[in-house]
Amino acid sequence: MPSVVTANRLTDGIVVYLAPDGSWTEDLNRAWLGQSDDEIRELEQVADQAVKDRKVVAAYPMDVA
Repeated sequence: MPSVVTANRLTDGIVVYLAPDGSWTEDLNRAWLGQSDDEIRELEQVADQAVKDRKVVAAYPMDVA
């Protein structure tokens, strides 16, 4: 199932989604869509780095339809 990575922005707690350019967006329609297990792992790696950089917290993949 396709997935996106969601998290909470550290500065204000707003729910955000990882965008294709590696930034974070509040718009689910602009989220980076992972279609395969490998793509989803790549999204998770980018999100993990954002957590380490203290941009977001509680990042995790979320299935989308």
